[in-house]
Amino acid sequence: MTQNMNAVLLTGFGGTDKLVYTEIPRPTPQHGEVLIKVGGCAVNNMDLNLRNQWYGKDFQEIQNVQNASIRSGSWQHEEGVKLPMIQGADIAGQIIEIGADVDPKLLQQRVIVNPYIAATDLYIGSEVNGGFAEYTVIPATNVYPISSSLSDMELATFPCSYSTAENMVTKAKVTAEDTVLIIGASGGVGSALIQLNKIRKATVIAIVGANKESFAKDLGADYVYPRNEQLAANLLQHQVTVSLDVVGGNYFDILIKILQVGGRYACSGAIGGPLVNLDLRDLIYKDLQMHGATRLEPEVFPNLVSYINQGLLKPLVAKVFPLSEIREAQEFFQSKSFFGKVVMTPQQP
Repeated sequence: MTQNMNAVLLTGFGGTDKLVYTEIPRPTPQHGEVLIKVGGCAVNNMDLNLRNQWYGKDFQEIQNVQNASIRSGSWQHEEGVKLPMIQGADIAGQIIEIGADVDPKLLQQRVIVNPYIAATDLYIGSEVNGGFAEYTVIPATNVYPISSSLSDMELATFPCSYSTAENMVTKAKVTAEDTVLIIGASGGVGSALIQLNKIRKATVIAIVGANKESFAKDLGADYVYPRNEQLAANLLQHQVTVSLDVVGGNYFDILIKILQVGGRYACSGAIGGPLVNLDLRDLIYKDLQMHGATRLEPEVFPNLVSYINQGLLKPLVAKVFPLSEIREAQEFFQSKSFFGKVVMTPQQP
């Protein structure tokens, strides 16, 4: 192997011009780590949120990106990240080198990566360098060998979105007795939520953007409604016991008020806006449960790997971009004009 690699560096906070495709030294795995040759790495809202400082409270302009030490809040730690850094949480590839005290059986294994490092409460691609590169170093405890015929690009659709979705479903304790309302069901997490709830045999109501109804139906949604002025009225015919939210904003009130007594609400994102209004009478007098869903429950990723190996999940690749076109990929991602996941590959097509 060469001593260098191609990677995308986030050099500052702002627009896509802060993403620089360049050559940097290839990392070396240390104690307890593995080196992965990246086959695919998907784009997530987290990548844009971090670049746009959606998580951070304070900001100073970086004067010299080569020696950048400014930190801005990340999704969980206010002290944030140190720039420049490599983003990308959704990693699939092959282990080609191991550090000390790593099981040699992992060498040459094809793996996907759990993006949440529980031991340090850090997230790959946020506080730790991620997969928008030809190679990446990952703790051995976060890699999971895969027995699947799916391509690396297809496998890269699973780790972040599907683990987030499985975490929401786990925290909400969804069963076959539930009627589950999913808003943002055409995105990466939302489309995963449809499939994961159907594995549990729940009744699924999917709320999607215009002209995306057929995609949600194909994934198994029992009822599909567009986000429009008729939404609240359409939902009144259903006895909703669980609301799963990745949108927030003005839709939060609908998702809370539609819940039956003893209903559960779980949220992992707020692409429609993080500030919402809550009538505490809904929470109190309907005995509702509310869950934030970011840090993964211990069983979540092993469950996800099991579903993949059993062929229970459908990978949804909307479009594949070479790593050199990261700016175009994120602009396409931001358009929300697709269904599924946008995936980067270090290999030129």
